[in-house]
Amino acid sequence: MTKRIKKHFWYYIALGVIQLFGLGLIILFSNSRQTQLLIILLITTIYTLFALLHHHLQHDLNSKVVIEYVLMGALGVSFAFFVFSS
Repeated sequence: MTKRIKKHFWYYIALGVIQLFGLGLIILFSNSRQTQLLIILLITTIYTLFALLHHHLQHDLNSKVVIEYVLMGALGVSFAFFVFSS
């Protein structure tokens, strides 16, 4: 493993668990589009906040990082709303 992966191994594991938990909830509520969209919004918010906290703890949080995570989260949620609303 590279040095960066070793250094942030548990962070990557936690992100994977968050994403798998969200996927499980989406599958569990497959009969309710509104609930699925709410889960996607919730998981995206948790992911974004978790990532920003990680960068804060690593002392490399700046406005560019915040904007990147917020915009990517918004793009993902927008895509999900577009796909699920069809």
